[in-house]
Amino acid sequence: MSTLAQMISNAFPGGPGCLCSPDEVPVARLGRRRKLWELPHAFHCALIGTCLPVPEMRRLAPHSGYDVSKMTDYSLHTVVVGYCEERSALSEAIQRFLDKRHAQAIARFTPAKAAADVACTWREALAAGEDIPGALWAAWTHPCTDDELGRQIHGDIHMLSHQVGAGVRADLRQLERHRNEALSLRQELDALRRAVEDERRTHGAEIGALRRELETSRERAAQAAALERELAAAARERKEHAELQQRAAVFAARAEALDEWNQANARRAARLEIELREAREALAAAQAAGGTAPECGRDCPPGPALEGRCVLCVGGRSGLVEGYRKAVEQRGGRFLHHDGGQQEHLHRIDAAIANADAVVCQTGCVSHAAYWRMKEACKKLGKPCVFIQSPGVGSFARGLAALAEAPAGQVIRLAD
Repeated sequence: MSTLAQMISNAFPGGPGCLCSPDEVPVARLGRRRKLWELPHAFHCALIGTCLPVPEMRRLAPHSGYDVSKMTDYSLHTVVVGYCEERSALSEAIQRFLDKRHAQAIARFTPAKAAADVACTWREALAAGEDIPGALWAAWTHPCTDDELGRQIHGDIHMLSHQVGAGVRADLRQLERHRNEALSLRQELDALRRAVEDERRTHGAEIGALRRELETSRERAAQAAALERELAAAARERKEHAELQQRAAVFAARAEALDEWNQANARRAARLEIELREAREALAAAQAAGGTAPECGRDCPPGPALEGRCVLCVGGRSGLVEGYRKAVEQRGGRFLHHDGGQQEHLHRIDAAIANADAVVCQTGCVSHAAYWRMKEACKKLGKPCVFIQSPGVGSFARGLAALAEAPAGQVIRLAD
């Protein structure tokens, strides 16, 4: 018989898979905790299977000198159980590992002083379902555990293994259901992922279309902005053109006014030439007669013709104002003067006309505003008015002569 077969036969006297009755192995009663090899051999199978995990078995088994790399878990379990029957390097290593691993459970069973106390603590651990391997190791190795309690614990473990097996089978069935459910859920997840991917592609296409529309809208907005700038530039050009037209109209009006001013200056120059000729003739006549030039002109009528009337002279030359005054006073009148807006304010014309009985206006020496204002005031107040073109004293004297016979409100224009 091979060594492995002999070990299996020693571990399982009734054959592999058959547990020996605990009654066939006496239990040593010692005052200390029992060692692994001191336990009944019938307990070793349940103890190793419950308390020693398979990875730890593979780690500790090389102490026996076996190559366990090719052994199955069952074969390895059989060999280890066989080595637990007697003290060896392997059984001592297992003893140290189990003491260290289940030190807390050992401490929990230490206060027990009798088999009944150990049984009570075991029942509590079994009912709680907490650390069954540690409770099993602490209970079987306790000094107070007798043969009867050992067999009871062995029965509990045997039934618990059945329950665990049934539970494992139920767990396996439930695991299979869970696997099927997981497969179904995975299939649903794959379908959802495909749907999400399709939706993502659809959304991507929609986003691409929206982006293209956005680019088109931006181009249109840029075109609209450019058109708006063109329209604004055109509006500015129209406004500038209108301003230029207004300026052109102003310049045209100014040019027309300048033309009229030039024409008025030309007429004034002609009148001045006439007055100069008259003055030269009067001077020549006075020198020929051995006398002096007349103060009021060559045509001044003699004697009082105004009979105390107040005559307003509007315009004229500033150097001839005293000649105008003497011409009026020599004819028995009173003299007032307004320069026609050259330096005096126009609003004083109305008051001057109101205080005068008659008006003599020298049109070439007054502004347009003074001319029209004086004309309207004379018409409104009924004052006789004589318009003369030349500012000379002779022309002023002829205007006074015309006033002597002019009715109220009449306007007389004398030509030079």
